[in-house]
Amino acid sequence: MIAFNISPGNPKGPKKTWTMQLVSVEWNTTDDEMVELDLKVEQINRTSFAFSGTVDVRFEISENTMGECKIYYSASGNLDSYRMLPYGGSGKIFDIIDSYYHQACKSFAKCSNFPLIKTKARDYKYRQLYTFDKCTFSNDAAPNYLPDGYYKVVTQLTGETYWSIATLFEVEPILKK
Repeated sequence: MIAFNISPGNPKGPKKTWTMQLVSVEWNTTDDEMVELDLKVEQINRTSFAFSGTVDVRFEISENTMGECKIYYSASGNLDSYRMLPYGGSGKIFDIIDSYYHQACKSFAKCSNFPLIKTKARDYKYRQLYTFDKCTFSNDAAPNYLPDGYYKVVTQLTGETYWSIATLFEVEPILKK
């Protein structure tokens, strides 16, 4: 997953110089009997997009389940122009959830039935149908400055089966008035 440090000083933090828009979400799985995904991006108002759909996890995540997150950047968005950034990481899914859950998944608290983890990830059961209704991503943990362009976040899970979710965001500068 990705982690950013926000510099201290202003209690609300420095202002972002950019805004992001969800462009697409794609997924892949090697076994639809183990994991079934159905996600789509939809326009929620004139300028905002969100994702909705379901992720049906039909197995129990175990110590053998590994996760990996890679982040790519392209100034143009052309498929052949993406380069991997030095952010992201990999490890046991339980360790990743314990480290990054509150930062990465707090956006889903009001728009999904994704579990609100209050103890350790290993204390929870994950085999269920997750529903998402007009979910957006928070940029709170991201740096205050990001170059304009396209960012692709690819999250892969392996173990009982392979599955991945790739989200594409467009970052644009905030226009000063």
